[in-house]
Amino acid sequence: MLTMVLLFVFVVQEQTQLFTFRPLKGVYEPSPKPELTFENLTTAQYQSDFEPYFREHFGFREPLIRFYNQYLYDAFRTSSNAYITVGKDHWLYHAHNVNDYLGIEPYFWYATPEKAYAAYDREVLRMWKLRSLLKDYGVDFLVFMAPEKGFVYPEHLPERRTAIPPIRTTAYFASKFDTYAFPYIDMTPWFINLKEADTLPYSLFPQTGVHWCFSSVLATDSLMRLMGDLKGINLPKLQIGPLHESNAVTLADDYDLELMLNLRRPLPHHDDRLLDAEVAYLTDSTTSQPSAIFIGTSFLRRMYYYVPLSQIFPKSQYWYYNSTVYYGNNYSKTTKVEQLDLLSELLETDYVVWFTEGEQMYKASFDFVENALVNLCVDDERREAVYQRVMDSLGNGPDAREDALHLVFKNPEYYFPELAGNALPTARNPRIAEVLVGKDIKNDPDWMVKLRCQATYQNLPLKDILRQEEQNILNHNVLIRDTMTTVTLEAYARSFVDDMVDEINGNPEMVAMIQEKAVNNNRSYEEQLYADARWIVDYNIETGIYYWKDPADEASK
Repeated sequence: MLTMVLLFVFVVQEQTQLFTFRPLKGVYEPSPKPELTFENLTTAQYQSDFEPYFREHFGFREPLIRFYNQYLYDAFRTSSNAYITVGKDHWLYHAHNVNDYLGIEPYFWYATPEKAYAAYDREVLRMWKLRSLLKDYGVDFLVFMAPEKGFVYPEHLPERRTAIPPIRTTAYFASKFDTYAFPYIDMTPWFINLKEADTLPYSLFPQTGVHWCFSSVLATDSLMRLMGDLKGINLPKLQIGPLHESNAVTLADDYDLELMLNLRRPLPHHDDRLLDAEVAYLTDSTTSQPSAIFIGTSFLRRMYYYVPLSQIFPKSQYWYYNSTVYYGNNYSKTTKVEQLDLLSELLETDYVVWFTEGEQMYKASFDFVENALVNLCVDDERREAVYQRVMDSLGNGPDAREDALHLVFKNPEYYFPELAGNALPTARNPRIAEVLVGKDIKNDPDWMVKLRCQATYQNLPLKDILRQEEQNILNHNVLIRDTMTTVTLEAYARSFVDDMVDEINGNPEMVAMIQEKAVNNNRSYEEQLYADARWIVDYNIETGIYYWKDPADEASK
């Protein structure tokens, strides 16, 4: 009888969600609820499809999972999450970080230390080649290695031993970088020294989190100093305000591993000094604010959480695992790397920073370095022909291109022999000349005003007009810049509005503000959105953020 009652209660909860519970943390793909039909019921397909959905929606799922996880933690000091390692004194670590501390992480990818080190040798050689090529075009390529929690706080790691010889990936990369005189920063030794000195009022890593915390601000300063030294320029100086207790939002990120444990009660925290402060940047007449591409992991997210990197580097991009591109104010806009013109992005930036940490080093650069080398040294048509040939050999399935690229980048020297050898490749993509011409145009405000006016006059995208001008220069034709087209300030301003609308829609705070204004002004959201976008555009033109020079003024000279 009791069983029937309990079953009834669970079914009622599943169907009605009468009780609400604290949602579980973690990332997963929800299973859709299957539709019941006579056909899928008789073929047992419905039962098969319903099982994963039921696992995610059975009654009282959340408290039962938390109860079970709490039991595992209290009784065995372990977790059902394979990515979380429970250490001593309620310290939590990412499992890959623990494996890297033990020197066994690379064994999941390489059979022997010799094969691992051979792969690292190839990757550093490719990095050196890429840096040398980019340097010819005024672009600096460098590596930043974030600190590892396991190395900084090894005393809280669980007792583990291994009989196999450790592979020290980070140390090996650092030694090879020294051999090639390749610019890099390895933050782990410095963070170990900071911890031993015990002079900072805040923790370097949170007790139950995987990422660094406010300590990332110190690393940002070091990174910016190296970037400035490479070009001999002054970057903005960071200004740190008074320290204060971290707020709830910050702590939620600092305790990310603890939240992913999905326990019934919080863990005890001992000497977890989690403070932060407002960080601003100072500029003067000698300060430069160059462009940058950061190819990095989630450690970079915590860095720009505290530091306004998108304002220090106004034209910067964050390529998360060389996949999703974040750009714009506070990196609020996104696209995909495969949607970019990689050659243009590489040659039009000032810095390329591969941003990683120790347990990610075995992944090398997430195929970035290989892709960049191919784009710089191989013409577009031949490159695409090779990709298509490999795709055809894989069957052209839904992921064929992604799989083909990954296969090519595992050994690009095989598919493109001009990349082979220890010397710098001599081949170059012929489109480089076009990209460099476009870069010069974009760096000339007067020129860009005239092209934007022409785009407005012809009702064409600016990129199409820019492409025409590049070809005019290369073919020695009359330049659009020298062709008079009178466009009013009104038309010029309108050409910016759609871009501003996209930028606003990518900023949740601005969206909320405009929604509130729309209600107060008895307008639709769209009406208020375009009104605010136009006001911002007009202000930017007036203050010189958007450069305006009436082409008609040239006629009077």
